[in-house]
Amino acid sequence: MINPALTRASLARLDLARQEAQAQPDADPADQDASPAALLQRFIQSSDEMSAALTQFRNRRLFELKTESRPESFESVLDEDVVPKARQVLALGKVADKPVEWLLQMARSLFPDDSDLALVLRELLRRRQLQAPVRQRLESLLEQVIAQASPRRLKAGINSALKARLFGNAMALRATFLREAYRDFLESDAGAVSSYEDWVALFGPGRRVAVLAFIEAALLTDIDAQDPSCSRSEFGSLLARLADLKRLRSADAMFVGGLLDNALVRQYNPQELDWLVFFFGVLKHPDELDQLLSGVLGEQMLLALHRERSSLLQAVRRACLQLPQELFADSDAGERLAEQFAALAQIAHGHEQIEQRRAMTGANWPGE
Repeated sequence: MINPALTRASLARLDLARQEAQAQPDADPADQDASPAALLQRFIQSSDEMSAALTQFRNRRLFELKTESRPESFESVLDEDVVPKARQVLALGKVADKPVEWLLQMARSLFPDDSDLALVLRELLRRRQLQAPVRQRLESLLEQVIAQASPRRLKAGINSALKARLFGNAMALRATFLREAYRDFLESDAGAVSSYEDWVALFGPGRRVAVLAFIEAALLTDIDAQDPSCSRSEFGSLLARLADLKRLRSADAMFVGGLLDNALVRQYNPQELDWLVFFFGVLKHPDELDQLLSGVLGEQMLLALHRERSSLLQAVRRACLQLPQELFADSDAGERLAEQFAALAQIAHGHEQIEQRRAMTGANWPGE
């Protein structure tokens, strides 16, 4: 049986995503196709624009640094106020009468993220004109940051920063959110369905394709980095998880997109998010089909004509039974799901026959 508390929590998170989606400005008529496949295609097509955006960002940053006579580059630092804050960190290095713990506390008040702070300190230390005492204090500060930080999160944050900025610009989303999502992906042992569901809840259903594209890009960049966040074997496991997520993305496109292409299905529920909730529910709780159908179709299905109800069930059944078996919670889930649909179809067929007999009786009734 579905845990009510977990279900309520999941639905609450997804409801936040629904509210965010509804709060978005109306799309242009030519942009109405929001199916996962269409989103992925448009995202791929926009890659040139994202590359141009990154080039523009780099040029802007280079101009700022040249204007301010700053040779160091902070383009991997996701704090937008990096230059004035870096000046303050440099000023902290000139304070001789304070312990390194105090310096670290002050520096973290400027750059709370360890990856950002480490990058800033490294860039400052590349300056040849630093006085020896200042350099020594900044080196001690960097050593403390590295010693106290989680090595994986520190390196992952550094290696994924540029991808986070690039995708964040394209998605109209703060890059720091994407960087944190990548770190969480590395540390999580959740299955593909749970991870994908969390991204829908955190970033909204319309961004789920782009978030997965970012995770893939960040992971490949991390693997090729000079100082990667994980070992080879750990990256092997992460690549396997990524493959599972990409299979899930394809199944999402076929399932949700296919159902919403059906005019009868749209008549009873045209909301993509509701069908996403149903999609996740079928994969995670396949034995609770009645409850899941009630959640996505509710009273509208109860009030439907029995022949329409039969057609609606058949459309949902076909979509569910086409889902890859490896996506389900266990290997027998697909068979149990088919049995439940068969029982529902038998009941619906019986009611449909009764409805037809009543219609025929009414048509033959004298005086009609």
